[in-house]
Amino acid sequence: MKETMYELLKEDQKKQLGKNNEAKMTLYNALPLKEYERVFMYKTAKKNFSISNEETFDSGFTRFNAIVASLKSLDPDYSSKNHVRKFLCALPLKWRAKVTDTKEAKDLAILLLDELIGNLKVYEMVLDNDGIASKTTKEKVKSLALKAKITREKTSDDSDSQG
Repeated sequence: MKETMYELLKEDQKKQLGKNNEAKMTLYNALPLKEYERVFMYKTAKKNFSISNEETFDSGFTRFNAIVASLKSLDPDYSSKNHVRKFLCALPLKWRAKVTDTKEAKDLAILLLDELIGNLKVYEMVLDNDGIASKTTKEKVKSLALKAKITREKTSDDSDSQG
């Protein structure tokens, strides 16, 4: 009977291969269905995590957290030092002002992900309230055209200066 390539691997190589397969499955599970269908046949893939405008903040964070938790379970030495920066980069354009503000005001190297998430949830409420306020304001405001007519009455000073 002929041995397969897998059987020829050393134990540590088999273990690494198993971890790689688990990591790929973790990434596949975190992808939206359209993206999964696009990349599942590739042997290797590099995928940037992003949160779409249509996706809620909570669902985006849940996906991000699932990936991080899976990576930590695969590798106990997995470092989470860049998670804050990566999550900020994944946010949609409507969050750009808050991302810039956070990058300028905080030291991202020591900012905890939980602290960032709490801060962003407060900002999400502000965005939602602004959206509601702008919709109701647009409905209530009607356009008005004002016309001003300036007439100049003749005064006694005008008649004296002309003569």
